[in-house]
Amino acid sequence: MYSRAVKLAILFILLPALFGVGFGYALVNYLEIPDVKQLETYKPKSASRLYADDGTLFAEIFVEKRIPIPITEMPRHLKYAFIAIEDVRFYDHFGVDLRGIARALYRNIIKRSVTEGASTITQQLARNLYLTPQKSIKRKIEEAILAIQIERAYSKDEILNMYLNLIYLGEGAHGVEAASYTYFHKKAKDLDIEESATLAALTKSPSKLSPYKNPLRAIERRNVVLKRMYDADFINKNDYKKATQAPLALAPFKAYEKKTGYFIEYVKQVLEEYVENPQEIYTTGLNIKTTINLQMTQYAYEAIEKGILGYRKRHPNVKDLPEVALVALELKTGEIKVLVGGKDFSVSPYNRAVQAKRQPGSAFKPIIYLAALEQGYRPNDILRDAPVSFTNPYTGVVWQPKNYKNEYHGDVTLRKALELSLNTATVRLLDKVGVENVIELAKQLHINSNFEPNLSLSLGTTEIAPLDLAAAYATFARGGSYLPPIAIRTVATIDGEEKYREEAVEEPVVSPEIAYMLVDIMKGVVKNGTARSAASMPYVLAGKTGTTDDFRDAWFIGFSPNLLCAVWVGYDKKINLGNRESGATAALPIWIDFMSKALLYYPKEDFPQPMPEY
Repeated sequence: MYSRAVKLAILFILLPALFGVGFGYALVNYLEIPDVKQLETYKPKSASRLYADDGTLFAEIFVEKRIPIPITEMPRHLKYAFIAIEDVRFYDHFGVDLRGIARALYRNIIKRSVTEGASTITQQLARNLYLTPQKSIKRKIEEAILAIQIERAYSKDEILNMYLNLIYLGEGAHGVEAASYTYFHKKAKDLDIEESATLAALTKSPSKLSPYKNPLRAIERRNVVLKRMYDADFINKNDYKKATQAPLALAPFKAYEKKTGYFIEYVKQVLEEYVENPQEIYTTGLNIKTTINLQMTQYAYEAIEKGILGYRKRHPNVKDLPEVALVALELKTGEIKVLVGGKDFSVSPYNRAVQAKRQPGSAFKPIIYLAALEQGYRPNDILRDAPVSFTNPYTGVVWQPKNYKNEYHGDVTLRKALELSLNTATVRLLDKVGVENVIELAKQLHINSNFEPNLSLSLGTTEIAPLDLAAAYATFARGGSYLPPIAIRTVATIDGEEKYREEAVEEPVVSPEIAYMLVDIMKGVVKNGTARSAASMPYVLAGKTGTTDDFRDAWFIGFSPNLLCAVWVGYDKKINLGNRESGATAALPIWIDFMSKALLYYPKEDFPQPMPEY
């Protein structure tokens, strides 16, 4: 019954002798104690930090979530919260607290079990850096020797700094800075007394005392820390009473990550192109300034939720609701402001905005019309909109494309054909322009898809990822020059050395005059065509709806002179959305809801006209 307590008693009685010159030297060599000077070059694995376009820290990527900071950036009450609960005589002992050992030994003997330890902060640091958590007499001796050596080599503040940057505090957070962000969305230097005590309370059992999982126990333990701080004269009576009565004011649990998960995963993929070793992304503490706008991302999720509710009302018996992808690009910079790849990243991390190639339907038509304008066609040229059929000379198979609702308009202008998304007129135009020419233009727009060289291209049968199609639209929306979608502005090391800065160069694809003609036609899609439900918005807008023949995919891609947004709605299994679930019905309402809020960030203006009225 007394065996463990007796062993500890023997150890503590012998401790003074352990550090005699001769025996201590032999013991150190026998136990193979590591050289504590290794701490001078030791670099713990550090989390990389992601910042939004306004400088807000919104996420970390890590193996161990750690953000090392100097002790000068830790408030006094934070340091003393940990000292009070873990090692109140930290500044008075030499690495091993003999008074604490005696007190713990006495209490363990009285209770007839080992219920209280006496490890100092320095001993804990030694254990975390060099030793295993296995409880044994040998490890306690090694821990004590290492602690004394660390104290001889480093100042108290240096030791405390290492400890507070290494200690695990739950929810994946290592160190006080990472924990401060995790629980309070603050920097450690901005923590108040009760928040500092909450973090210090986690040292005993980070999982059991997690304020997210056990708020009542977390408050109880926090108040124990505060009492220890008061008893040690680290805080005054007024601060103590005020802190113990404070509510547990936590930040929403992983709030940003839930809304930005798809963007974060995309950033990880992009980052792998910037570093020699992908592991660096998770371990070297990079500071990554990204392009995401958090408020716009919130608007996007609100619009998606509203759009899905609308779909449910139209289809009350549907069990599984469709997915939604939404991409928003700033035209003048190419920056990705929003990247949403599905309804809920925590449920399905598959990024449909980037990874899912789907048929765009009529949303591909602007590229055909752009090719026609390049060849000399003009918006008022006449096309024939009437039933048409084509026979494959090799198979004899007859293909008869049809208009939506089988409605035909006879002779129409090229402008009207695109505004009303007339299939047969577009097929005839594609036949004249040439399938190969359109495919070549699509490739110049960086659409990386497997194009089938046939006239069904006019109906958008080639599968394209939403981000690729959005970037293609952005080319003519900004005046004919392609910019790659940008997710990262700069990447810097933890010491502030810049490793990468985005310097995207515009790549001319079509002339500004040709691009403007297409945009002007697409303004008519909103004013007079398939997207006229957006015409009441107080902005100059252009865009195109997209619907596949079988109603599997619904699209709307629209833009102002400053911001473009692409919305896709569909099922992963490529099943039918339902009769008449067109781009105007399923995707456009989400686009309108999002853009009505997002466009408030930009001035109201028209597209710049590079030539006289034609």
